[in-house]
Amino acid sequence: MSIRDARRARWYRGGYRKGVVPALLVIAFGVFFLLGNLGIHLAFFDREDWWAWLILLAALGPLSGAVERYRMVGAVDGVVLHALLTTAAIVMVAVMFLLQLSWQLWWPVFVIYGGLCMLTRSWRRTADDKVA
Repeated sequence: MSIRDARRARWYRGGYRKGVVPALLVIAFGVFFLLGNLGIHLAFFDREDWWAWLILLAALGPLSGAVERYRMVGAVDGVVLHALLTTAAIVMVAVMFLLQLSWQLWWPVFVIYGGLCMLTRSWRRTADDKVA
């Protein structure tokens, strides 16, 4: 397969179009910040923890990757598990900020996430080999 064919196949699978939504979100947040600087205040930004919701939104990226991989493979493999673990870690960070949980108490959860990611690493490699 030529490079052009590979790019075309990736485009049809949605590989290039995926970048549009995050770009539009960044533009929208820039517009919101500009409106705030111009004196137009939105109720959402009056909350003291509004920025933690942005962290929670970041979990949609790996979650959508997990769903897409599951649909492509038809099973939960190492890649899906890794994406779900990444989603869980991002959600945990957002929840810690939103609920004002103690980092001093909850930091071992991230060590557990690290160990779980290490367990999925070899499973991820074999899953990629089977699909490719």
